[in-house]
Amino acid sequence: MTDWVIPAITASASLLGTMVGGFAAYWTSKKTHEQQSIQEEERQKFDLLRDATVRFVAAMTEISVASAGLKQISPEWVGLTKRLANAEDHAQLVEMAREIDPSIPENLNRLAVLFRVVRVTGLLEDDIKRAITLLTELRLVAPSDIADSAQRVIYSAFAQEITSALSSEKLSAATDVFNASINDFVNRVRHYMHVEDHDFQVLDRRALDTLLD
Repeated sequence: MTDWVIPAITASASLLGTMVGGFAAYWTSKKTHEQQSIQEEERQKFDLLRDATVRFVAAMTEISVASAGLKQISPEWVGLTKRLANAEDHAQLVEMAREIDPSIPENLNRLAVLFRVVRVTGLLEDDIKRAITLLTELRLVAPSDIADSAQRVIYSAFAQEITSALSSEKLSAATDVFNASINDFVNRVRHYMHVEDHDFQVLDRRALDTLLD
């Protein structure tokens, strides 16, 4: 073997080792950067969803409580609300409601009919606009199951709002439905953000009972 062969092999091996080491370092750095970018993108996405969720829950909790204006329609509409409440069947309910809003279709349930009747007063318009705005924001940053759950929260919030103004004897049931829908919505958000589920109620009755004892 000539004198230059061994040094050449050694140099080639050293160069190859340097190249492999450099490539490995580059690849590791590239993968680390990509992972960090993914994590940062996910963090920003979670931040947007968290902020939208906080605003949404706060607004729905406010909407679920009947405003003074909505409560005031009860004496003025006491005759109509009693007639609607005492309707013998769904057909009669729709017929009476159409005296206020002729466009009410037959396939609406009792609460939806009452909602349409109350909406004629205009007292729900601000709440409806706020709910739609917040739902649209959620749809931009949340997966479909969370947006669908948010729609159920909106429905239950308006149900509680109307019930608390016009049918206080059914308020407890409406509150239970609202709390359940909020619980489902929040836990879907928590699950999406990789946080464990949590069972809670917006209105903790046991704590409230203890407070009032």
